[in-house]
Amino acid sequence: MLLAVVGATVLGCGGRESRAQELYDEAQEHVARSEFVEAVRLYEEILDKFPGTPASDNASREIELYRGLSLAVDTYPVRRVRDQMIRTGRAIYGYEDRHRRWPKSLGELVPKYLSEAPVDPWGRELVYLVKPRRRGYVLGCYGANGRPGGEGEARDWYIEDGRFVREPSVTLP
Repeated sequence: MLLAVVGATVLGCGGRESRAQELYDEAQEHVARSEFVEAVRLYEEILDKFPGTPASDNASREIELYRGLSLAVDTYPVRRVRDQMIRTGRAIYGYEDRHRRWPKSLGELVPKYLSEAPVDPWGRELVYLVKPRRRGYVLGCYGANGRPGGEGEARDWYIEDGRFVREPSVTLP
């Protein structure tokens, strides 16, 4: 009887470590495909269900890295929108400084001020408007959905006269 209990315990531990390692290997496959959210979910499952296993030790070392990468991937389009709009806003001011007028279109900035027409992370051109009586400009991006309004990645972004604003003073096309 004692031999049966010891055997079951050894098999149980081996099965436990084996299952933890399977989950860890699955998480690594998700990492290889840049699917960090799913990898983090599996690492968390390993930490919750299989503490003290070698797979748990490995998961605890890697989980923070992939949580960070997951966050970076999630926020990447927003960072790109801001960067692109700042670059474009600087180019607009550079154009205005040299020509003493706002460009009629963003195309006028290429190639002297920008290497190519500015597009958002979703492949759409930024929206641009010279304000009435040429008293400034508004630059906009309608976010992931490409339509005015929205939250998260679909949030609209505007620069008016060199400053980020939540809503511009004029309506963009």
